Amino acid sequence: MEKNRTTTYSPLRDNVLDVAFYLQRIGGGKLENYAQVCFLKWAIEKRILILENDSLIKRAPTTMFLLTEDKKEEETIASLLWNILLEAADEENKITDQELKNIVKKDALLFVSLENKLMNDSKNFLIENGFLVEKERRLLYFNLKKRQHSTIKGEKLYNHLKEYFHYLEDLIEQNFDSQNEIESWEEVFTWISLFGLADKVYSKTKKIPSQQLAIQAGIPKQLIETYKKLASFLDSFSIGFTYASNSMNSSRSCCV
Repeated sequence: MEKNRTTTYSPLRDNVLDVAFYLQRIGGGKLENYAQVCFLKWAIEKRILILENDSLIKRAPTTMFLLTEDKKEEETIASLLWNILLEAADEENKITDQELKNIVKKDALLFVSLENKLMNDSKNFLIENGFLVEKERRLLYFNLKKRQHSTIKGEKLYNHLKEYFHYLEDLIEQNFDSQNEIESWEEVFTWISLFGLADKVYSKTKKIPSQQLAIQAGIPKQLIETYKKLASFLDSFSIGFTYASNSMNSSRSCCV
């Protein structure tokens, strides 16, 4: 089978949340992916600091230290996630990866609602801006399930996203050998997270030292180290959210 074409430039948009609907069709775009993007952005902006416990006795928790207590008033996914972290942090503004997992498990309804908001906001944006068309099937007096299909404009955006996804897959497989075509590694790692490719990156960084990647590929060493430190928080959020989703689905099944 012929592999889809790839593109080396990212689908630049004002707000990456806008394309969550299309990203989920490709395999990413989930709440956990956007949470990781937020964590990475906050670490780069020095709003959080990731502290690893160097204990050799047993697997010790990784701690996130919130460097600012500014509560966000906006109703965006990023602002809501930040406020949740603030409320859950201890008196020293710290929260561990294990605590994050437990929070997501405990507040299942909240996090599943955030996932739904993410998808609905993206779908509405794509419809309002001419990328998607939504139609509702009707049978006599009954409204059936709504269906969406892409316009020509939407197909162009979706294909661009899919091509960039394949480009990033190849880039990771080739040990990030970009032939100097990368302008912003921060942007590349953001899209890697959005597409749900972080685990592949973590597998690579276990085999290749950060210093070697920095020299061979030109990736800033601090960016690689920060991304690696966020791995435990991504795993914790993912495990917690899977539990939350399953518990919500079980509750619905019991009530049917």
